[in-house]
Amino acid sequence: MSHVQQHVLASAIVLALLVVLGIHVFLFPMYTLTSPTRHTKISVYEQALCRTTIKSNVRVTAEWRNNPCPKYGIVSAAQGGRLGNQIWEYASVWATARRTGLEPFMPRCILKTLEEHFENLSIPPLSYIGKCILDLGQVVNSLSQWNSTEQNIIIPRHAAYWSLILVWLDDVRREFTFKPSLRLYAEKVLRHVAERFNLSSPTYVSVHVRRTDYIDYLWQKMKTRPAPVSYYLSAMNYFADKYSDVIFIITSDNITWCKYNLRSARYRISYVSDNDGKGPGKDLAILAACNHSIIDYGTYGSFGAILAAGETVVYNVTAYFSTLMADVLPNWKIMS
Repeated sequence: MSHVQQHVLASAIVLALLVVLGIHVFLFPMYTLTSPTRHTKISVYEQALCRTTIKSNVRVTAEWRNNPCPKYGIVSAAQGGRLGNQIWEYASVWATARRTGLEPFMPRCILKTLEEHFENLSIPPLSYIGKCILDLGQVVNSLSQWNSTEQNIIIPRHAAYWSLILVWLDDVRREFTFKPSLRLYAEKVLRHVAERFNLSSPTYVSVHVRRTDYIDYLWQKMKTRPAPVSYYLSAMNYFADKYSDVIFIITSDNITWCKYNLRSARYRISYVSDNDGKGPGKDLAILAACNHSIIDYGTYGSFGAILAAGETVVYNVTAYFSTLMADVLPNWKIMS
């Protein structure tokens, strides 16, 4: 093979890796078919992992400046989706690093989202090692492809490595500690609901209803219709029969739909979602503060149920990750 052919082959491999990672190739103008280099500064690579623009003028502290480059590979992730997706991306990095012994680092764009809601997250930003060089030829995107400590695992957008995360559920729950303001907010909401129903020790069951964009997603990706009203009512009936003094706390990205369709004189129901721009974090804190959970699908509701750590009823979507989790978690129940 000629020297030119070797250059072309090396560049083609780099481009293929970038596509696998979901990274827009135009962010790396130096990688062309006439340039065989496959190394980049991590500070540059971090921006490629983010869908949102991050500030390039990071204030480098003495601690950062003296931070040594990792001896082996690292674990990180590409930013994708909203709060629920980014929680799972972070958790997937956390669990993969624990499984492999590689050092975890998160893009600042993901940390910025999560730090609005959680305190004392343990994974540092990629900026800590921004001066270091990443070898794109040593990048894989899953644990199954990883076969050397020299390799870097960059988890793709929207990934949820649930089977790995479930190994350390208690530790994962400790990792995601809500900020005091959100914990106090959730406690206040639940306390006021209990007072409204004149109950001193109610059983709180959250109901998370995912609508809006997920209706099209379910059909396009899985040829599945959204959960019918009968599913939510059946799940509520299950908890009402099993526990005493149950209050159903309903959260949703379409609370108007819930108020119209999930009305029932039989149950104590409170609709708590609002549209003040802080809904996702506030609703998630409420889901986590409840005793038990009813979810349909989606990363957001699934993680809320994990944080609640109670009994969970999940809608039956074949081969979907929340349904697969229910197959292995003893306190999760699948219902159609």
